[in-house]
Amino acid sequence: MGIGILYESKEWSSYALEKNVNDLGVAAKLIDMQGDSYEEELLSYDLIVNRVPASAVFRGHQKALDRMPGVIDLLKEKDIPMINTYEAHYYETSKSRSTLTLGAHGFPVPKVFGVFSPSEITEKVELEYPCIIKPDCGGRTNCTFIFRSWQELAEGMKNAPDIKYIAEEYLTPEFGFLTRVEVIDGVCRLIHKKSVTDCGLAAYWLGSTFTAYHDISSKIKDTAIRAMDLLQIGSGSMDIIENRRGFFIIDINSISNASEDGIEIFQFDLMKETAAYIVEKYMKMSA
Repeated sequence: MGIGILYESKEWSSYALEKNVNDLGVAAKLIDMQGDSYEEELLSYDLIVNRVPASAVFRGHQKALDRMPGVIDLLKEKDIPMINTYEAHYYETSKSRSTLTLGAHGFPVPKVFGVFSPSEITEKVELEYPCIIKPDCGGRTNCTFIFRSWQELAEGMKNAPDIKYIAEEYLTPEFGFLTRVEVIDGVCRLIHKKSVTDCGLAAYWLGSTFTAYHDISSKIKDTAIRAMDLLQIGSGSMDIIENRRGFFIIDINSISNASEDGIEIFQFDLMKETAAYIVEKYMKMSA
């Protein structure tokens, strides 16, 4: 009994989460969703924590993602709760689903032109430039492109992986950064700026720097909390672009990762705080 943590990648975050949950006095164990024997193990826990992200596909871990619908059905059948919710996983694995859902409920999001495979993106597709093309199921800025003309798009997508992409308007980060908001249990717990690199994107592997963002507006924080609540994400993150038009939610994740150096930079241990949230939910459930 205890807590099972689904994972697919041997990253520091998942191991840190497991350790922190155990340190809080609740038995927790990682379950490798790339492995061959996991179903029987799933049913031995009182609570499951899902850490199989959309970006798994870019680490060669499509198997883990493909297994999740069956896992969700099994957990529902056996009435075993999952953090984050089952619904959150479906938003995690489709940027178009999360963006269109948020937009339909009045949240500020980019204009979505459609979802296409590379072969379907032709000159007849109605796009506006500049536009951004990114995997509908993906993350960490993998296979993400900014195009300023049809000619650029046609050339740039020639060797792109044959997956589904979402096409959106490109919102210029006029202030030179993207805003990352980490929300845990309805509270904005960590907010920082990611610097935009010369290519117009922001990511650690592209060379972005990270700084704390203490004077963010209360309106952005309130919007982030309400968006997470709508998508039933109890613990996760979102990226926001701020410019002279306002602010826009450009990405949302139900699985947050962290690095050891991030603890020192922000004086905040995201995995420790996430573990505390999970244990609190477990204790309430077990009471």
